[in-house]
Amino acid sequence: RLVLEVAQFYAEVRGSAYARKKEYKLFRRADAYIFPTELLNEKLNSEHKPHCIIYGTYQVEENRHYSFNDGKIHVVYAGTFDPRKGGATAAAAAEFLPEKYHVHILGFGSKADTEQLKQGITKVSEKSAATVTYDGCLSGEEYIRFIQSCDIGLSTQNPNAAFNDTSFPSKILSYMANGLRVVSIRIPAIEKSAIGDSVTYYDTQTPEAIAEAILKVNFDKPYDSRAEIQTLHENFVVQIQSLLEAVK
Repeated sequence: RLVLEVAQFYAEVRGSAYARKKEYKLFRRADAYIFPTELLNEKLNSEHKPHCIIYGTYQVEENRHYSFNDGKIHVVYAGTFDPRKGGATAAAAAEFLPEKYHVHILGFGSKADTEQLKQGITKVSEKSAATVTYDGCLSGEEYIRFIQSCDIGLSTQNPNAAFNDTSFPSKILSYMANGLRVVSIRIPAIEKSAIGDSVTYYDTQTPEAIAEAILKVNFDKPYDSRAEIQTLHENFVVQIQSLLEAVK
């Protein structure tokens, strides 16, 4: 029996008719599927074969109790500097935030993308009351401690990118697993997901809209994102057991 985990429909991102035909041929051979979004199941599982959904990592990180201790609200974008993922737009949002906010940019990219982002941060810093910084590319425990020192995580990818219909932004789960609140572009893959109600959305890919959503985050509202991720894990265990039973 073939249980196929389809993380993304790459042929649609690449725009290749030949690759699309090859991928579809492989998809049809599966007896069951594991998908990252409900939308991908609707798109590819036309025969309604057994399936389950896993958005990404469900590894909950214990609270390290790290903090910047400066009285500011710390906002972080962590991820690739590929322009389609919106790192530069996240940095530009600092221009429209008050002094008590600090926007951090973490991640990786090509030399050209990284340099362009740094230049953009420098320009925003010159006219912003809020602080915006490039904090390098962190990993492992160093990354976890830095992320947990922040309050809000940004998922700012281009809403018109082809991969939005078939993939789930992994950074959202990473933020939530570390206790952060999340601000994201409104796309169906997130809004229709099991954690869709826990996200604060913006609707247009502009620095102003991102800043407005950041300002709307309610820190007085009870919030336990780690518990939500744990629930996702527990539900998936049940779903994968049912799927395997179905394809015996």
